[in-house]
Amino acid sequence: MGRFNILPNDIMLEILTRLPTESVLNCKLVCTTWNNLVHHHPSFSQLHLNRLLISDAYDSGKFRFIVLSRERGIIEMSYGEYDDDDCHDTLFSRITMINLSSPFVDYSFVGSCNGLVCFNALIEDEGGYIYLYGPAFICNPITREYIILPEYEGQYWWTGFSYILSTNEYKIVRVYESGGDSNVGIVEVYTLGSGTGWRNAGTMDFDMNNVTNRVGAFANGALHWADEKGTVVLAFHLADEKFSEIPSPPPCLRRADVPYIEYEMKLGVLGNFLSAAFYYDTGDCDILLLKKNKDNNEFSWSKEFSFGNKELTTEMTPVVLTKSGRLVYYGCGEIYSYDPETSSAKVDPWFGKSISQVIHHKNTLVSLKVLGEKDTKTMESSE
Repeated sequence: MGRFNILPNDIMLEILTRLPTESVLNCKLVCTTWNNLVHHHPSFSQLHLNRLLISDAYDSGKFRFIVLSRERGIIEMSYGEYDDDDCHDTLFSRITMINLSSPFVDYSFVGSCNGLVCFNALIEDEGGYIYLYGPAFICNPITREYIILPEYEGQYWWTGFSYILSTNEYKIVRVYESGGDSNVGIVEVYTLGSGTGWRNAGTMDFDMNNVTNRVGAFANGALHWADEKGTVVLAFHLADEKFSEIPSPPPCLRRADVPYIEYEMKLGVLGNFLSAAFYYDTGDCDILLLKKNKDNNEFSWSKEFSFGNKELTTEMTPVVLTKSGRLVYYGCGEIYSYDPETSSAKVDPWFGKSISQVIHHKNTLVSLKVLGEKDTKTMESSE
């Protein structure tokens, strides 16, 4: 280590920012010089993230998740890794408990971007009424940094969280009813580090009650919401903060033998594509992806999976489409991996806990404080 410390800071920076996140955490405990470089160099977290994203692009067979489980009113978070080439006996090659004490008792995922996780929260007012706080807090489970977002006591929230690569901005979106008989929704945006808080980004006119997925699915630079039948799909583009309507899944891709009233559709993201999962009362399911055509560069829907009720173990919420073609999904408290070649799904026990949510996640050192959030706090351990 003595010889390593005589290296110039820029050389040490080059070396440390190329290490896996967990290795960097160990290195900062070795000596004061390394600790200062990791914690106080203004570009360290961004350089480390940039190289991590490049590494992940070449290592597409490995996926990481954060899992939310609920047991007897207690919420727990765990971190898991899935290796497409090395998941035989179990689905996950590594499982780690995240022992952090949330500032809210009841919460759920909005989304995860570059290691930052955004949460919705439920809170109780003085009259005992439980309502959705909306986007409540953001944290990095690795650095334990977190911020609490300003509150608004609205109803029928739409929420979303994502990252704009071109501007290096993280944006949280919330849409709430304007009140009365109007369907007009008020759109507000919070940009991390901007110091402006929630900004009014205009309005949108749509029946906000007629939506199955309250959390927007992020793909192609926009957050997406749709009505429960998939007849209308709205996109909120984060760059210009404008709404537009995109082509909805055509009826020809839906099962012709299923009546209109006997199915519902939910949006998601698979392999960076916007996905639409159609759930039928028969227990069957179709999954469509919105892909760009090579010929005319326009987007169109294509059916990627079609499940019969004998093939599915439970109603699914898709999470990841692996490079081998397997579909990782969860439902009824379990996590599954579906192999289309054998038309079978394998369940992972996950400590026997009941799974309520799973999101794609990567461990990073992205700092809320470095991004400009002045009220950043450190979350305590729950142990």
